[in-house]
Amino acid sequence: MKHFITTESAVLGFCVGDHQIDCLCANKLQKFEKASGQLLFEKLIFKKNGLARILTADNGQIFVSDFCTLSAFDQHTYELLGKWQLGEDLTSDICGMTMDDKSIYCSIRNGKIITIDRTSFQKTEHIISDSSMWSLKSYRGHLLCGTVSGQLLLLNKASLSIEKSLVLSRQNIRSLFIDSDNGPRGSILYASAQDKKLFQIDLSQFEIRNVQKNAHAKMFDCAGTYHDILVTVSHPCGEIAFWDKHAFQKSKSLSVPLKLSGNTYLEGNQMYLTSRNIYGIDLIDLES
Repeated sequence: MKHFITTESAVLGFCVGDHQIDCLCANKLQKFEKASGQLLFEKLIFKKNGLARILTADNGQIFVSDFCTLSAFDQHTYELLGKWQLGEDLTSDICGMTMDDKSIYCSIRNGKIITIDRTSFQKTEHIISDSSMWSLKSYRGHLLCGTVSGQLLLLNKASLSIEKSLVLSRQNIRSLFIDSDNGPRGSILYASAQDKKLFQIDLSQFEIRNVQKNAHAKMFDCAGTYHDILVTVSHPCGEIAFWDKHAFQKSKSLSVPLKLSGNTYLEGNQMYLTSRNIYGIDLIDLES
């Protein structure tokens, strides 16, 4: 593991592009050159620092949540494109975000999803569940949502209605990762629950294929896949685990100096890693 990008504070969220990396650090957006890790430019977007902020970016737009407020920025210039107050207090703050080519989807505490059209910026609201949804993924014409009550929901994007649901756990479904590179097996969803269970779910049938109990000693995230390996990361444990996708067994684990929470992104054999105790981004070569 090597330190790749240096910032003045922990990275709250980041997006890896073809040539550049966009980072949310404290109250700034910062753009770094991907090849060298050098800072290209930055912009102050908030008056105060904060830790409970989420960043997602794609196709020239960056969306950043700050408690109940959502802001959109041009990914190239960081020009502010729009700002929306989606909630009022701790009962209506933004819990999770995902996006596709047309819309940004924000889950609001206590079961609501608000969508904003990425061209017209028109806002719509839908009540989905009586449970908050902290993990969301876009999957073709659907949204996959993990709820605090332990359910996995399959939503139709057009109507934002529930088509199917699975009870995975009695506790929060913390992290979701869609693995589309499975040949004839189709797309597989990996999900982590707060009770330390790791799930392998067949999305074509929307059914549980395998479950591993005590995947880590504490909460963890499904970081991504590399060849025939699923990578999971537990920041509270300071542990990275590697799982054979076919046997669904842990093949090895690494102890790394992590803390509390962070984000990961896999690209080829490279894993980009952030944590509350890392001021910047670390890089791990998965082949070394």
